[in-house]
Amino acid sequence: MSARLDGIGVVVTRPAHQAEPLAGALEAAGAEVLRLPALAIAAEPDDEARRTAQRRAAEADWLYFVSPNAVAYGVPRIRAAGGPAAHTRIAAVGHSTAQALHEHGLTAVHYPRQGATSEDLLAETPLGSIRSGRVMIVRGVGGRQQLAETLRRNGAEVDFLEVYRRIQPDTDPAPLLEAAAQGRMQAVIVTSGEVLQNLLDIIGERGRQWMARAGVVTIGGRVAAMAAPYAGHVEATRTAAEEELIAAVARAAAAVQAT
Repeated sequence: MSARLDGIGVVVTRPAHQAEPLAGALEAAGAEVLRLPALAIAAEPDDEARRTAQRRAAEADWLYFVSPNAVAYGVPRIRAAGGPAAHTRIAAVGHSTAQALHEHGLTAVHYPRQGATSEDLLAETPLGSIRSGRVMIVRGVGGRQQLAETLRRNGAEVDFLEVYRRIQPDTDPAPLLEAAAQGRMQAVIVTSGEVLQNLLDIIGERGRQWMARAGVVTIGGRVAAMAAPYAGHVEATRTAAEEELIAAVARAAAAVQAT
């Protein structure tokens, strides 16, 4: 049975076009949800370098999608280049990205069931045991290098198809500051280090004072460690599954309310 969040206020920082499924699940669990986008997504231009990468992706042995945004912006480009090829195997960072691939008709997807990081992917899927072949990582501009470096050490040829750019939106912090002053917000969900930094910029000093007393829910230990200096309490989930996030919000809110 899912945790209940009655009387708990939660800030959702996902991009506006992706926030509703999680916000709706939190509201169904009884939470008051404040939508405060700390990230926006913009498509990368369809230039010659990217068209070359798209053609390489269409023939790759493995396609690895790092996020639902990588799916939304990457799959149409790969299909426009004639892919994925019949021999191509497909991997996703976690359940949400795998579900996005399913919605695009790509159903044979490898992804970790126990986590949502590249480390989990290598540990739980056949991608971790490959020793050759061409891997195309579909991502936004400037993603992490660790997976690519590991695959290259193992013998694979790795390239990137960067199909979107993450930017800081022009989000008004006033609704959060008002709700925080009224004691209505107890937790915030932060899904990446970039979202954390953008959030700190957006909310300013007054917002950071609230955050220092609030619960912060992250996905994975890396972001949890980044958030710890700014938070009253941190809870990390293994994946982005809504039930996990709801349970973590309940724990985080209970922790800060007990102090």
